[in-house]
Amino acid sequence: MRRARVLLATLSLALMGTRAGSAQSLPSGPLELANGQVTVAADIAATIGARDDAAPPECPRRCGAFFNYTDYEHNALRMFRVSFSGAWRPSRRLAFLTEIRSEDRERFRPYALYVRVRPWTTHAFDVQAGRIPPVFGAYSRHVYGPDNWLIGQPLAYQYLTSLRPSAIPASADDLLVMRGRGWLARYPVGSPASGPGVPIISAYQWDVGIEASVATKHIDAAAAVTSGTLSNPRVDDDNDGRQISARVGWKPVVGLVIGGSYAHGEWLNGALRDSLSSVIHSGQRYPQEAFGLDAEYSRDYWLVRGEFIRSRWRLPALSSPFIHGPLDATAAFVESRYRFTPRLFAAARLDGLRFSRISGEKVFSGVPTTWDAPVGRVEAGGGVYIQRNLTVRAVVQRNWRDGGFIHKRTFVSGQIAFWF
Repeated sequence: MRRARVLLATLSLALMGTRAGSAQSLPSGPLELANGQVTVAADIAATIGARDDAAPPECPRRCGAFFNYTDYEHNALRMFRVSFSGAWRPSRRLAFLTEIRSEDRERFRPYALYVRVRPWTTHAFDVQAGRIPPVFGAYSRHVYGPDNWLIGQPLAYQYLTSLRPSAIPASADDLLVMRGRGWLARYPVGSPASGPGVPIISAYQWDVGIEASVATKHIDAAAAVTSGTLSNPRVDDDNDGRQISARVGWKPVVGLVIGGSYAHGEWLNGALRDSLSSVIHSGQRYPQEAFGLDAEYSRDYWLVRGEFIRSRWRLPALSSPFIHGPLDATAAFVESRYRFTPRLFAAARLDGLRFSRISGEKVFSGVPTTWDAPVGRVEAGGGVYIQRNLTVRAVVQRNWRDGGFIHKRTFVSGQIAFWF
């Protein structure tokens, strides 16, 4: 039934797009009210694809691939998304911005809600507070709309690892059993319920905090203090911790941008950490720490960009076989788009996610093994602009990993997207 509704919504948008091609009846830019002080924009996308939780007959119940499962427990290649954003600028120095979003006809959630202050109108220096845009990396600014040339998301920003902030493994064996099970992991310490793990960076949620940014001709920089972490953004602070994150970008020549990012923050749930107060040292912290490099280059009809991200999480060592040292994850992707004409384009992304090794006793016979299953992904496709802000796309995505119930899956998806 839900798939039928998505198909109906997609056809409705397509018909709207056909009428728009002849009569330009669809808005082509944000709506402006109150003499331009208030602007309203929207983004609507309908994506049709195969189910990612479909299991083969020989597989137990709910053991699907879940390669495209998100931290909101939706399929990134099979989704109906509606978002509305607004801005009120009562003066040149002050602005209030918000965005609300609904996925798969669920309730609207606040994605962004913050105030922006520019003390000097002649300088590109801003201070933002509230549910703010992330400063780490570059892809968070390309998740939706025309900036995402494909349909899926890079593994670092979407794929769920087997780590959870509210439940943790007591030993290395507990963690190794959950390799490739980030869609539904369960551990003996903390919350007894099964639940999804976290990605390296959540592309679907923003954090609450304060941020400052500055830009010049060749340099742009931003830093933020937030209540959550890259993998676990928070509206409320559940562990009395803070994350510090920053990014510096360099534009040496026209068309080239190179950036470096860093983040460090407490990621374990405070209630979980307090329950372990008798077995861990007082004041011991268990942060997520991440480093990132990003680059983008455009010339003529080509645009190429990519990122390299290294993240590490720390866990308390509770039982033998112990988890010694941090758990590392390394992700990298490169993607490219080529425009054949102003309306027609093709794009592709090559993606990988790797993990550090730990040693269990009962699992894998004590042989050092990656704590989660390494993943690879290739996605390629193309699209056409029916008008400047209405596109139709189709992609093929191939996934493979060394673990989990299902090791390989190929998905074919189509999307129609409209924004103003």
